[in-house]
Parts: sequence; C-alpha cells; structure tokens
Amino acid sequence: MVSHIHTPFLRGKLVSLRALDDSEIPQLADLINDPDIYLNLLLSEPNREQDTREFVERMRTSEDAQLFVICGHDDRWIGMVGLHNINWINRNSTSGLWIGRPEDRGRGYATDAKMLLCYHAFCTLNLHRLYTYSYEFNAASQRFNEKCGYKVEGRRREHLFRAGRYWDSIETGLLRSEWLPIWAQYRAGDPAIRVPEPK
Repeated sequence: MVSHIHTPFLRGKLVSLRALDDSEIPQLADLINDPDIYLNLLLSEPNREQDTREFVERMRTSEDAQLFVICGHDDRWIGMVGLHNINWINRNSTSGLWIGRPEDRGRGYATDAKMLLCYHAFCTLNLHRLYTYSYEFNAASQRFNEKCGYKVEGRRREHLFRAGRYWDSIETGLLRSEWLPIWAQYRAGDPAIRVPEPK
C-alpha cells in the first residue's frame, strides 16, 4: 500500500503511531465498510471514499481532534486511533480505536496503541482525563481499555440499537494520575518504546 516507510510519531512495543497518508484513504474507506468495524463506529449506511476523505480533512483541520494510523514497526497498516472532542479548558477528551483485519486482533496491538495515545494525551497535550464508550457486545474493547487503566464510570442501559436489539453502552474513564504508574510499569526496561522525552 505504501511506497516508502513513514517515520513514526510514537513507537511502542509492538506498534507505532503516525499520520495518515492520503494514499491510504481508499484502504481506510474500504475497511470501514467491514461489518466488524462499522458495528462499533455507529455507521448505518455504506461508506464511500469521498466520505472518508471529508472525514479525514475535518480531523486534520479540527482544533479538538487528532487522528493516527496504527502500524507495525515495518510500517504495515493495522488500524486507527484518535482523540475526539478535546476540551482544552477542562483538559479532557474521548478516545477511540479500531483494528482493521481479524488476524491483527487479539495480539496486543490495541493495548500498545492505546498506551501510546495516552502518553500523547497526558504527556504532550497536558490533558487531565480521557474517557471512552464501548458497547456491551465489544468485550475486546473493554479488555484493552482496562489494561490501560480505564475504569467503568457508568452504564447507559439499552442505549444502542444494533443487529436487531438494544445494547448497553459502557462508559469508562482514566485520569492522568492513575495512568502514570501504569505507564512506568508498562515501559520499564523496554528499549523498543520511543516517545518524546528530554534526555
């Protein structure tokens, strides 16, 4: 898909985060039409390449959102992760993530990518709190968010209609003070992790 190896913005144990290349928009648009993905993205109609281009452009120019590609250390495309609805006064933001191909799920990529996103949010953007929503049927999302320190804060009963029935929406949150010791333990002694820090 890519013609050259991109320089990662953040490098973790298993994955890196970087900017989305325009040449990758068709691939992104195609993956969003996968039922396993749009099930959790709240889409209810087919996604066109034009729709994806418009979404990416809105994200690039937004003051309250940031979007990253999740890729392997060989630059192989894995998924997307981002911050949305950043509130610069209250220093909080929602966070979201998805992994594209079934063979890339359950391999620790989501946890690693979310830890990098948390680093960016807390240690670069100086946010105080992150929060996210997962749906009752998405146990994988609940697991990797818990590994990153997110705690259940509430539950909206039968909030989402999917596949012919209503499902609960589970709300989780994470404070910077809770995450810092988790990060210290996660990264301890691992030379693969590369994030911006004074030496």
